[in-house]
Formats: sequence, structure tokens, C-alpha cells
Amino acid sequence: QEQLRSLKTRVSSFCLLCQSCLSDVDAGVREQAFVVLSDLLLVFGPQLLRDGREALAPLVLLPDAGLQSQLAAFLMDHVFHHACSHEELSATGMSPPRVPGVSPGMPVPPLSPPVSAENSESHIEELHQRRVLLAGFCKLIIYNVLELSAASDVFKHYAKFHGDYGDIIKETLNCTRQIDRQEWARTLLLSLQQLMTELLLQQGPEIRAAEAFLEIRDLARRFSLLFSLHQLRNRPALLSMHREGIRFAFQEPPGPGPGLPPLNLPFLEVLSEFSPRLLRPDKA
Repeated sequence: QEQLRSLKTRVSSFCLLCQSCLSDVDAGVREQAFVVLSDLLLVFGPQLLRDGREALAPLVLLPDAGLQSQLAAFLMDHVFHHACSHEELSATGMSPPRVPGVSPGMPVPPLSPPVSAENSESHIEELHQRRVLLAGFCKLIIYNVLELSAASDVFKHYAKFHGDYGDIIKETLNCTRQIDRQEWARTLLLSLQQLMTELLLQQGPEIRAAEAFLEIRDLARRFSLLFSLHQLRNRPALLSMHREGIRFAFQEPPGPGPGLPPLNLPFLEVLSEFSPRLLRPDKA
């Protein structure tokens, strides 16, 4: 027990050091700190207790709310903000490198050499590194280090960054569905709600004709395809999603001004993308 406590102290100290490096001025240091943190949290996560290793419980390391927020913010700044477009990558004559699966410890395969376009090698290397960062975050969700709701920060980019990260995000969607179908559906809904709220803050209530609103509907359509099979198994999750989505759509706007239509009312159009997946009795 004394050795376990000593190891836990050292691991926690190292984790804090890596966390402080997430805000380093050097981008390379920040990215390396993120990779090390992801691996550290995975190794000392809840799966450490599997296969009769309950005695190692004192070593389990779970990220606090502050670290979770930092990891999500890092993902936005380094993976989803600066990602090169699929069209830009296609101009080099290459496809995005694949990261097959997200199981812990699996090495990311090396990139194929660039074909001929100038600067293609640097583009591919940068994309490869971003995919490594994203895969590390997704593993934390799949192996229960982060709550499933944290996946909303990934799922909401599924359509926009499909060319760069579609395979990783789809694998994460499929894996998390097996963990808890109800919570998974709630996370899909949360992703759409977050995008809707962001759009309303940026453009105001008149959003139906906005391209960004059409993109949210397209994302909802892609999500709805994940409910195509196993209708009976998906039924409770779909019903819950519709109930919560309708409540969100009819939320009263904050502040004075009774009689104004709910700001989130256009969300019903987003929610309608899932309606064809409902069973006939549930549509009544």
C-alpha cells in the first residue's frame, strides 16, 4: 500500500506538470503534453481494475473538471480549428492517413510518402499529428476515463471534418453506442443543441436560411442514419431524444418580452431528421 501511495503521488505530480504544459508557448510542447496526458489517463483509468486487479484501486487517476475542460479546449484549438480542408489535401493527390481503430496502445501507422505536389508532405504530417491527438481524446471516452457527454465536442464536427477525421469519429460513434445507447443518443442531441446555441449567439433568431443551419440539419441527417438498424433496440433512445429535443425547442427566451416565439423553435426542423426512424405507433 505504501508503494501504491508513493506511485500515485508521483503520477499525480507528473500529470499536473503535463497539464501545465498544455498552455506552453511552444506548440510542439503543448501537443506532446496532450499525448502524454492522454496515455497517462488511459493507463491509470478505470480499466486498470479489470481482470482481478482491484488492489490497484488507489492508482486510478480521473481528470477533474478543470482538466477535462482543458482537454476539450485543446481539441478545438489544435484539431478542429486549424485542420486543413479535405479539398486542400486532395489537391496533393493523397487521401487522409487512416488510424484504424482507437484501442489503447495501438500505434498509428506511418504515412505514405507524398506524391508530387509542393508542400504536400508537411500537410500530411500535420494532419497525421492532429489525427493522433483526436484518437487519443476519443480513447479516453471509449474507455470511460471521460464521461460520454464529452464526446459532443467531437461528434458535432463529424460532418464538417468528415474528410479529415470521419473514420475516427465514426468508430467512436459506433463504440460509444455500445456503452450506453440512451446516453449516446443524448450526446448526439447535445452536439446538435450546442451547435444551435452557438449559431443563435452568432446570427440571432433569423437562422433558417443560414448555411450553418443547413449544416446542422445535415449533421442530424448523418446521425439519424446510425439508427437505421435495430429499431426496437433504438426505440427508447429515439423517444427520449425527441422528448428532450422538443423541450429544448420550446424553451422560453430569457429576459422580458412575453409572447415572443421561442428562440430554439427552428430546432424542430433539426429534430425532424430523426422522425423517420420512429416506429409508427410512436409517431401518433
